[in-house]
Amino acid sequence: MSCLTRGGFMPGRKRDPRAQAAALTAAEELLTEIGYHRVTMERIAERSGVAKMTLYRWWPNKAALVTDAVRAKLAPAELPDTALAQLEALLGTLTRYGDASVVAGAMSSRGEAGRADLRDILHPWCAGLVTIIERSAPPGFPAVLTAQAWVGYLVYRVVFLQEEVTTQDLKVLISPYGF
Repeated sequence: MSCLTRGGFMPGRKRDPRAQAAALTAAEELLTEIGYHRVTMERIAERSGVAKMTLYRWWPNKAALVTDAVRAKLAPAELPDTALAQLEALLGTLTRYGDASVVAGAMSSRGEAGRADLRDILHPWCAGLVTIIERSAPPGFPAVLTAQAWVGYLVYRVVFLQEEVTTQDLKVLISPYGF
């Protein structure tokens, strides 16, 4: 059995780019229309016209296919001016396709690959926070550690506890720092 590469693709499998694009488009459309928990490989196959067996050759499961379909839309579009705006945008991203169970389900069903994808998705958000913090932080301020703590707070509350995080919660989180 061969190992999976980044994105869940099986190595050595040639893909028809049109079929791949159709599958990714179908996955995103279904995700938006009916929600993650109702999307199935069968529905993606039917919508895209790509055989279900082919989908499973290219992606090990629904979570891998859906992650690939929406990956680009989960990256920050632009860097907001404030830490609060950045955290609010990240919060919107974590709940973009439904409640927090979507991210939790996709991550847990993919194991290490899911955790790696979540890490890769969160990296630019954290880097953006570091940039915002460094703009006004005093020399020697632990900008990276602070950004990681704030992102960790959001992921813990939203993904693992599946709690609602409000703007007021975020204000309380960052208010001691003035960013």
